[in-house]
Amino acid sequence: MPQLNLWQHLNKKSHFNIFSSVFLIFIIIFFYACNKNGNENGQTAKYKTEFEKIDNFYKSRNLNQVTKSLDSLKPLISSTDIESLTPYYIFRSQAVFPDKNLMNIYADSLLHLFKNEQVITANKRNYIRALILKSDVFLYFKQYDKTLEYYFKVRLFLNKESDPVNYCDFLSKIAQIYYLQGKFSSSAKYQIDAYNAIQAAKDVSPSSLFYLTQGALNNAGFSYERAEKLDSALHFYKKNLSYILNQEKKTDVNYAQVMSAKIVALDNIGGLFSKKGNFELAKDYLEQCIAINDYANDASKITAYIKLAKVYSSTGNSQKADSMLNVTEQLIKLEPELSLANSLRLYKVKSDIATEEGDYQAALENLRLYNNASDSLNKVNSELSKINIDQAFKSFEDQQTLKNLEKVNQSKTVYLVGAILFGLMLLIMVWLVVKNAKQAKITEKGTLEYNKQLEKTMLSLESRNNDYAKMMKIMAHDLKNPIGGMVGIANLLLSEEHRFTKEDKEMLQLIESSGSNSIEMINQLLNSGLAIENEVLKKESIDLQQLLRQCTELLQYKADEKKQKIIFISGGPIVIPISREKIWRVFNNLIVNAIKFSALKTEILIVLERRMNSVCVKIVDQGIGVPDIDKEKIFEMFTNAKRTGTAGEQPFGIGLSISKQIIESHSGKIWLEDNADGGTIFYVELPLK
Repeated sequence: MPQLNLWQHLNKKSHFNIFSSVFLIFIIIFFYACNKNGNENGQTAKYKTEFEKIDNFYKSRNLNQVTKSLDSLKPLISSTDIESLTPYYIFRSQAVFPDKNLMNIYADSLLHLFKNEQVITANKRNYIRALILKSDVFLYFKQYDKTLEYYFKVRLFLNKESDPVNYCDFLSKIAQIYYLQGKFSSSAKYQIDAYNAIQAAKDVSPSSLFYLTQGALNNAGFSYERAEKLDSALHFYKKNLSYILNQEKKTDVNYAQVMSAKIVALDNIGGLFSKKGNFELAKDYLEQCIAINDYANDASKITAYIKLAKVYSSTGNSQKADSMLNVTEQLIKLEPELSLANSLRLYKVKSDIATEEGDYQAALENLRLYNNASDSLNKVNSELSKINIDQAFKSFEDQQTLKNLEKVNQSKTVYLVGAILFGLMLLIMVWLVVKNAKQAKITEKGTLEYNKQLEKTMLSLESRNNDYAKMMKIMAHDLKNPIGGMVGIANLLLSEEHRFTKEDKEMLQLIESSGSNSIEMINQLLNSGLAIENEVLKKESIDLQQLLRQCTELLQYKADEKKQKIIFISGGPIVIPISREKIWRVFNNLIVNAIKFSALKTEILIVLERRMNSVCVKIVDQGIGVPDIDKEKIFEMFTNAKRTGTAGEQPFGIGLSISKQIIESHSGKIWLEDNADGGTIFYVELPLK
């Protein structure tokens, strides 16, 4: 069955004073219908289809299926998904109508989601929907002061440019209250404002635009009809019907919704012509209304049947009038929620028809039934009619102004206290600054004297250190010559094979070996710079591939002594700015170490590769490896993390330290890793620029 909003129900009762009671019964229905269609974009796309299905169940009054669908959907919705929880709680409230307590619980549950200003700001449209739901519940409870208080909160948050749908809904609700108070012209004005607001809106779905547009036009006409401004009423009725007929052929608007609106539009125009005494036009429009598609026996046409019965009676066709009344009595049973209101209308029409036919006793009986029931319904709005909306809003506005002033005063108090505290802190800071300035002057002279003395001491230490380095170089150089002579003599004596005994030769070989080791150690000490670290690097553009190739070719003779093979792999020339002599020394140290600590007949792999901003050299051996305990100390000068080579070669513990010093002076890095196949991989990384 098509969903009718509150005004569509009210429009079918245009001749009576009983319509205010219908508002209390169907206010929630109107609220959801307007808001649901108007806020489709506010729902999470993930559950939009599910909510549309639930809406269809609700429109067909299948509340059990609504509840079942909501129960299955709730576990899927996150507790922080306000976009989905808002329509969920609105549907929940509709499904339990008219249970006041449960309706109130769901309205409070929805409001509870908006815990602070941050959440409200991020979900303003949904917060407005929550406020409207709560205000409608208050209205149903007949707590009119609370109702208007929440409507006032809605007005504070509304912006007709950014939220035209909720703004249109708000204007329509204020119009309804004016209508129920009998202020029909004011009601019509608000409905026209609602129409203008929705027409100026952008990015509103076609379904929402249709629902709100035809509703505002129809309700404006209905309000003017109640105000006895029949020409104005007819203008808006016809404008509404023209709009509906124009939308009827479009595919982006729900067909059932269009038919429902068309039924009401034809019903109202027919009733208006009947009131003006033009029974032919009234009959034409009302018969069109009843004949629409397959809704001939729909409860939404009750008022059309009643009006048509009155028209038939007025034109002398009592048989058809009785037929229409019989159908009406059957349809009233299909809509029990409106049975009293429709029965009142039926009583009035029966009384009028009986009067026209001269059956005054029947007319009097139906009029008595009508008056008794009408009196009970009119009491419902007695309190509402006493409320002055403008005055109530003005009172709430004054209260809000007082609250804002209190906040401003509190802020001023906070600012004042803060200013006082800041002033005190500023005075303390000034006093401390003055005190420190005086103390600084006292200590400044001592500091200057201390700095001068420290500078002299540093210069003296630097001079002594340079002298020490020079002296050590001289001593190392002077020691090199006699030791070299000793080694030369030992080699000469060893060349005379038959002159010495076996024991003598062993002694001579020991002298030669010790001397050679001493010379090698002296060479490394000389190459280390002997703590002269301020030496300026002289860099030049060197092809690293060529340098490494020459280094490996020269050291292959040393590897041949242990039947080892050095393999060099490169992707091509790589030219970088380096100190040729020092980088040569680094790779010489690393390759010599690889030879020294690798076993006989093994391979040593040298790999040169270009990276994004650097060049990397890998020296991979299959030697004895480096214990984990020594990995942190191996780059220290004169480290004790020393091991004898595989052929008994003597280690000195300074080669890697020198290499690390050279690489870091080139802004590079050197490190080692274990070789998965045994041995060690040394890495040297240098920047390309």
